[in-house]
Amino acid sequence: MKNYSKFYLFKISIFLLFVFISFEKLSAQELFVGSGAEFYLKANTNFTTSNTVVSKDPMGNFTVEAGNDWGSNSEYVDGEITAKGSGDTKIPVGNNGVYAPVVATHTSDVVASYINSSPTAGANGVDVDAVTDVEYWKLTGNAIITLPWNDNSNITDLVNNNGGSLNAVAVVGLDNGTWSLVNATQTNTVTGDLLNGNVTSDINDELNLNNFTEFTFGIDHQVVLSINELFLTNGIQILSNPIKNFESNIRFQVENDMQNLNIILYDITGRKLGSYNQISTFGRIGSIPKPDLKSGLYFIKFDFEGKQGIKKIIIE
Repeated sequence: MKNYSKFYLFKISIFLLFVFISFEKLSAQELFVGSGAEFYLKANTNFTTSNTVVSKDPMGNFTVEAGNDWGSNSEYVDGEITAKGSGDTKIPVGNNGVYAPVVATHTSDVVASYINSSPTAGANGVDVDAVTDVEYWKLTGNAIITLPWNDNSNITDLVNNNGGSLNAVAVVGLDNGTWSLVNATQTNTVTGDLLNGNVTSDINDELNLNNFTEFTFGIDHQVVLSINELFLTNGIQILSNPIKNFESNIRFQVENDMQNLNIILYDITGRKLGSYNQISTFGRIGSIPKPDLKSGLYFIKFDFEGKQGIKKIIIE
């Protein structure tokens, strides 16, 4: 009887060990939503995928309740997500190792997915100076949307090659082969910096997302113009541009002489190379010392009486 009890306990121990090992293996696996299946995540649910990415069949459904705040760089859905109902919702989409959640303020269901590859090529519409070639989102429904960027997004080149103003970044959408602003010009809200930030569509105008097949980042031409108002009214021009490498100064010309002009020199990555304050012009000509610069593209920011602007220079 005693030996039988020991044998019975041994079998139970082996069984429990098997269950424990199986559970460990199961808990380490990624969540997969198969064809015809639906996974529903209520808002404010204590939920984790143990730092794994959720994958899904194109015919599977991953749904979050409005008000959801789940999602991180290591826990998101690689595929389409439906945000159910109305509210302020973080839609935790990502793709190809990049987490790019859409934040939506919506009054009905919104469907979102993120694609980490070049959006469809198209013409630039009215007031769109440029469109990114890095990533895009597919969105349907009605909502005010916020799109995020990180160092993968290359916002630095998008901004610096098109006027040099971060505030010019806007949400653009593809409509019949044309990339257009999704809202009226100068109504987007930009936060963050060149490496990490986001842009929100007009907070007073809920979008009909169905009017566009793809969404990404673009440059609002009118924002660039308003920031460059100094150049339009005073006619600042860089002289001898391209500038020879051996020249010791960067010279510029204005329509009217200025006092207390502030100038900052940047490289193409946005790194400050020099700051020059209280510069005056004489005979409409001004200059700043040229640092020992390699050949390439640089930017000069002018600040005069509250007005700012950016000029490109090329060092040969």
